[in-house]
Amino acid sequence: MADEHFGPAAAGDHLRHADALRDRRLWTAAAAAYAEHLALHPGDWAARIQMGHCLKEDGDLAAALAAYREAASAAPHSADAHLQLAHALKLLGQGEAAWRSYARALELAPDNEDAARGAASLAAVASGVAVSPPVAGQLAQLVFDSSDLVAYVMHNRTPTGIQRVQLNVTMRALLDPIEGTSTAAVAFDEDSGFWREIGRDLFLRIWNLSRTGGDPDAPAWREAVAELRRALREAPDFAFAPGATLVNLGTSWWIKDYFLRVRHVARLHGVRYVPLVYDCIPLMAPEHCQPLLVEEFAQWFSSMAMLADSALAISEWSAADARRIAAEVAPERALPVSVMPLDADLRQDLGAAAAESWPLRPDLPEPGEPFVLCVGTIESRKNHLMLFHAWLTLIRRHGAARVPRLVCVGKPGWLADAAMTLWRNAAALRERVLIAHGVPDVALAALYGRALFTVTNSFYEGWGLPVTESLAFGRLPLVARNTSLVEAGGDSAVYFEPNNLPDLVAKLETLIFDDAERARLEARIPHSVRLRRWSDIAEQVMRAATASQERAPPPVIAPGIVHPLRLTGGGEATRLKAMADILRHGLAWHPLEPWGCWTRPGVAMLHIRLPAGSAGGRWRVHLGCVMPPGDAAPRIRAFGAGASPGRFLSVSAEPERRFACVLETEATEEGIIVEIDGGAGVRIAAEDGGAGCTVGLGVTDVMVCRPEDLAARQDFLERLAFLVLGPG
Repeated sequence: MADEHFGPAAAGDHLRHADALRDRRLWTAAAAAYAEHLALHPGDWAARIQMGHCLKEDGDLAAALAAYREAASAAPHSADAHLQLAHALKLLGQGEAAWRSYARALELAPDNEDAARGAASLAAVASGVAVSPPVAGQLAQLVFDSSDLVAYVMHNRTPTGIQRVQLNVTMRALLDPIEGTSTAAVAFDEDSGFWREIGRDLFLRIWNLSRTGGDPDAPAWREAVAELRRALREAPDFAFAPGATLVNLGTSWWIKDYFLRVRHVARLHGVRYVPLVYDCIPLMAPEHCQPLLVEEFAQWFSSMAMLADSALAISEWSAADARRIAAEVAPERALPVSVMPLDADLRQDLGAAAAESWPLRPDLPEPGEPFVLCVGTIESRKNHLMLFHAWLTLIRRHGAARVPRLVCVGKPGWLADAAMTLWRNAAALRERVLIAHGVPDVALAALYGRALFTVTNSFYEGWGLPVTESLAFGRLPLVARNTSLVEAGGDSAVYFEPNNLPDLVAKLETLIFDDAERARLEARIPHSVRLRRWSDIAEQVMRAATASQERAPPPVIAPGIVHPLRLTGGGEATRLKAMADILRHGLAWHPLEPWGCWTRPGVAMLHIRLPAGSAGGRWRVHLGCVMPPGDAAPRIRAFGAGASPGRFLSVSAEPERRFACVLETEATEEGIIVEIDGGAGVRIAAEDGGAGCTVGLGVTDVMVCRPEDLAARQDFLERLAFLVLGPG
């Protein structure tokens, strides 16, 4: 990519050149330029501080600390030098040394508020008290759940859109938490059933390696992943501070009983749960998703709508979808959703890639060759099939020599067969369309910078990160006019009508063959596009997550309605799906299955909350049950929440038999508690030949009603005994 800003600075201009790169937030290039200046002027401690800032923004805390140390040594009477050194020491967890540096800065500048706050936050070190626990206890704790990011990097190195968001936002939150907060990154460990911490230095190393290379077998990457495995295997369970906020920037619907654990830490520690909703595509456009994903997402969204204290969304479009569907699941509450647009400037992070040599790969164009860029996994929702047909039309109409290559960055994914079959069977497409994956971010930046323009032809998006990235590099995005893509493209994109091949071809012809028009449209971008740094987005996430929100009342069960305690399938978010998850209380439950749910050994609980005014009088709790094989002897009891529990009643039935169990009790204002004591449990084999598990009692359905509600009691028994056809 030709860019005069990346050329070598003239003699004597290194500092001005470095400042210009810093102002453009091209951190890597700026740090290198400051180093060139300091080689000629080693005593310029102010420039050394600036180099430290650039290194810190670039994720190299160790190098930043070294720069600040040298600056403080060169300028021992500069309060700013000691203040910056203190900030870096605190970020690296060196609390005692940070406190001494804050104190020195305060001694030199008694009115410096930053130094005063820093010294006060670490005052415990003055009496020899360990720094970390008191600070974590005093500050609001923000915990970033990186579970699916960890699952992804175990087998992949180059991030896709969701991973890029997680990496960039979490990295900056770890480096620079907002005032009054401490931050941590964790991942859910299914073996232990709890979260384990990912150390900040390890997270930053993974972030840096993920963007600077694409080889998953490179020694540095393999070593980092191995260290991550060890950390999750050997680290203790993460200690949530009271009132902590668990921020989930990725996906969690694939983790069995994730919300059971979230509710557990919410009860124990008052943890608030704030997820990020990228989109509701599995509910809105299920034809473009794997059937299992549709079912898992529907179950996840149902529970999330009941449980989340608030939510984030990456676009107004996604926020509107989330609010509407959540209101259908839980009409008694309005889920607070804050919009966090993904208007991130990739060039601010990776602009220095322009100084890198062009990546020479057989699946990428030759240096200087014109091409059009399309970034995104090749799947049916991205509609590469129509794009390939458009390229065939261009080739047949204008000749292959006049049509630039289309470079598709992304690996084949779900339902890619039609597009890939067309590509393989058409020799002209194979020659003019390149498909590349495993492209690191630094190479992707170079591709954006040299492309004629970019094209995004998706049926449905939550935001459209490739559109924003294209604008960041000053390249026109040609975009299907639908969903949130119009938010990502704004007034600067060129739009074509969705699923309209002639319109797409016409717009392609204009941008390919009319250089003057393309230049005119491109010239508007610097004046109409205002993109943000990832640090700005991270700050918005942290502020939205910590904003005080009134906690929603716990959901109540409708009397007389049979609530399945199992996976009911289907692609709709429903209240019944949510209740199947939320009725279960505590950790003595196995995950929901299509037939029902096993309890674990020990005491499993159901917490049945009833509508207001239900306290007092007799209630009947009806349970559909399954006896495990073998010699099981479960016991059961029901009582008003907070009241005396009474004695357990033995359950006796033949092994593997399905039966109904009815318990009668009074309710309190807090509802009814049902406890199921499975004792030592019975070992059963897994259907898939796995290790199996130890179970107590199986539960399939729950219904609560007044004893005199004969219709509800009859309906419950009929549903257990018969297959009920039709609605209901």
